[in-house]
Amino acid sequence: MNNSDDLNAVGTAESNENAEVIEDQGVDDLKAQMPSELDSLKQRAKVMGIKHHPKIGLDKLKTKITDFQAAAKKDDAKRARELANQNEQEAQELLQLKVTPGINTTAIETKGQRRNRLYKESARLVRIRISNRNTNKKEWEGEMFTVSNSVVGTFKKYVPFNNEDGWHVPTIIYKMLKDKQCQIFHTVKNNRGAKVRKGKLIKEYAIELLPDLTLIELKELAQRQALAHSID
Repeated sequence: MNNSDDLNAVGTAESNENAEVIEDQGVDDLKAQMPSELDSLKQRAKVMGIKHHPKIGLDKLKTKITDFQAAAKKDDAKRARELANQNEQEAQELLQLKVTPGINTTAIETKGQRRNRLYKESARLVRIRISNRNTNKKEWEGEMFTVSNSVVGTFKKYVPFNNEDGWHVPTIIYKMLKDKQCQIFHTVKNNRGAKVRKGKLIKEYAIELLPDLTLIELKELAQRQALAHSID
């Protein structure tokens, strides 16, 4: 091999080494940009409305999130039982109620009675199954929703997405979710034939309104949740 060949060989080897160094640096830079597991969990806790110390550790935050989810399931089962009892009570009241035909009872209610009626209507629970359609939230497991006004006050509820058994939410939150929109972007061709990104508004959530659980279904749900908890 002559000197020229030797120089070419050395140059090729150095180029390969430099390429490997650059590639390694690129991987390291990419890893540095990716959020850590703790950062990801902090973002998840923020979405769920879980408060924590800024310097919380990974294991402690995991426990907080797990406890929150367990408490949310327990609360939803409690709300389902309350709704079943409420439905039964209202059915009994309707049988006993005597209303004079042609009289609009809401027309003669006091301001306090109206506020009380509107609060009960807003607080009444409905069971829904909700799916997220917002691409900016595709990694989210659920979301904390808050609705308020001067008449009925504030309602706040964490709702998981794609929950098989559905989730109980106040009517006021259900109505808000039905109306909520988000913007998504899709590719279209303009009048010159060039591809451009165009935004459009869509319903942010796909919502399925489910029937209230019967007492038998409530017992079956409680058994499934207890079994799942024992496995966890």
